[in-house]
Amino acid sequence: MTEYPWNGARWWKFDIHAHTPASKDYGKGENQKSYQELSPKEWLLNYMRADIDCIAITDHNTGEWIDPIKTALGELESEKPEGFRPLYVFPGVEISVNGGVHLLAILECDKTTSDIDSLLGAVGFPSTKRGSSAAVTTKTFTEVVEAIVSANGIAIPAHVDDDNGLFQLPGTTLQQVLKSKNIFAMELRDPEYPKPQLYIDKSLSWTEILGSDAHHPSGNVGQSYPGSHFTWVKMGSPSIEGLQLALLDGELSVERSDQNKGDLNEYAPLTLDAIEVSQARYMGRSQSFTIEFNPWFNAIIGGRGTGKSTVVEFLRIALRREDELPETLQSEFEQYSDVYQDREDSGLLTNEASIRVICRKDGDRFRIQWNPFGGLEPIEREVNGQWQRAEGDIRQRFPVRIYSQKQVFQLAKTPLALLKIIDEAPEVGYHAWSEKWKVEESRFLSLRAKAREIKAGLGEESRLKGELADVRRRLDIFEQSGHAKILQSFQKRSRQYREIEAWEKSWIGIGEQLCKVAAEIVPDLPDGSSFDWDSDPDKELQKHTAKTRDHLDEIRKLLEGFASQTDDIVVEWRKSKEESSWRQSVDAAMQAYRELQGNLEREGISDPAAYGELVQRQQIIEQQLKELGERKKQVDDLNNEADACLQQLLKTRRELTASRRSFLNAVLSDNQYVRIQVAPYGAREMVESEFRQILQR
Repeated sequence: MTEYPWNGARWWKFDIHAHTPASKDYGKGENQKSYQELSPKEWLLNYMRADIDCIAITDHNTGEWIDPIKTALGELESEKPEGFRPLYVFPGVEISVNGGVHLLAILECDKTTSDIDSLLGAVGFPSTKRGSSAAVTTKTFTEVVEAIVSANGIAIPAHVDDDNGLFQLPGTTLQQVLKSKNIFAMELRDPEYPKPQLYIDKSLSWTEILGSDAHHPSGNVGQSYPGSHFTWVKMGSPSIEGLQLALLDGELSVERSDQNKGDLNEYAPLTLDAIEVSQARYMGRSQSFTIEFNPWFNAIIGGRGTGKSTVVEFLRIALRREDELPETLQSEFEQYSDVYQDREDSGLLTNEASIRVICRKDGDRFRIQWNPFGGLEPIEREVNGQWQRAEGDIRQRFPVRIYSQKQVFQLAKTPLALLKIIDEAPEVGYHAWSEKWKVEESRFLSLRAKAREIKAGLGEESRLKGELADVRRRLDIFEQSGHAKILQSFQKRSRQYREIEAWEKSWIGIGEQLCKVAAEIVPDLPDGSSFDWDSDPDKELQKHTAKTRDHLDEIRKLLEGFASQTDDIVVEWRKSKEESSWRQSVDAAMQAYRELQGNLEREGISDPAAYGELVQRQQIIEQQLKELGERKKQVDDLNNEADACLQQLLKTRRELTASRRSFLNAVLSDNQYVRIQVAPYGAREMVESEFRQILQR
């Protein structure tokens, strides 16, 4: 992501331990002579090409190259050759202290070779041995540290875990050194190196940094060269004060290159650059009031009434987030968006007020604007240094969360408020999930309602079964009167006759239907008034239409033939049915039944027609019970379908929990201070209140 000169701190690649040809062992090896002839410009360009931002020149007991490096840097800034990039140079020196320990001294950027010489003289390093690590100071380690601090510098023990490192000292000597209050950082080559027990016992936690200690302009993997080893340092504009604060902050402001291979200056796809307020009641009257932001954390510090809340609420207004406030804060918020009319009015805007928020999204720069009467373009995009109108919805294109202190307090009083905020993240996809949930929930409730509706009519089953038992007992009386076979035959043939009649009705009209289709299948020929029948193309089309109509006419004839065949089948069926032995059996059963009725009447049975009514009633009840059975099966099917739908609802609900967990894991994966767990169905404190709300009690 493209960096820009934002306000506040950023991460700088700092090689805190670098050597130049001023160190006599620079380029040690078979090509040392050529390396020693390297120019200051070439030396600087090596670090520039390695994307180093800051460098401390720490030659062995000399500052000889500091002035030439500064001169060369000034020339490079004017010439800007290929590979040039801004580079901050910190004068320094690697001092060989009495006892053989190497100590880095880093001074302010404006220091010179002369300042380094003065420091070396103050600690008693022989002038004849400058550039070499063969000699040592006359001053002790602690005294050298004090001299560095007196020169407004920072003392850092070099490669403490290697040759000439502090941790190689014997116990008594090391114990004296560890008492120094002016050491708060050390160069450690191996982060896994076990610290001496004396260091551990004193509960020291010096910031661990890494420098290249490069003695060659290039190298291979595992070797030391420009850009191979460095420390990320977080500060504003590079300075000795910024470096000191970062080293005191420790891990919050310092990262070793061997422990973080990424770009620490990478920022979010959407960031705020600045807010500009013009012609508000108390802000931006003589000139626009502007606050520039950092892409990471920003803090606005001020006493009561200095405008901290005003800035937050003006951001809310410009970004169209007014409706996110709880109702309890809406009335208080109105003063930020109201135009004041008189001195007693609480409004904080004037008729000419305007609020502009500058932001960056996916590498582009946008300006979001608002004024009380909507006279400004809501969204503008910067193109070649000019602002141009841009389309889109502000809330959708620039998703920003804004919480005032009072708003956070209100949220803290609301159970599950944090969950609502999580659900508003696009990664959770709550809106799409909610639509899916509503569809499935509606289907489940619909199935249950339909099942209840059908089940409500099943209460008649018990009554109908009782009535059927009574009817059958009365029929038994008739059937046991010596005429059971006649009655049974009548019942059997009656059912058969009804079934055959129903079957016959299902197909008897097919011939007539075929005739209707045949009558409609052949269309009239085209009108022809718009055609020139003397032209060849129109004549050709006329032939095709006539041919097509002839084909359709052939189909018509076939259908009429099928209709005629169907009519013949009907006639043949009716004749066969009437002449069949089955029809004779039906007629015989009917005749026997009529004779039975006559005999019963002659025998004094008061209601000889009761049998027929009972048989008819039995058939009706049996049909009703059959329909009820089908409805019971339908209820079972609906309940099974509803159960499956309920399982799908549970699955869908678990998907939301999984989305919430995935979002939190992604957001908090590298956060060692915040841990949030999603407990499925864990909002037990809400169940009672919601249940009472449903019951309205």
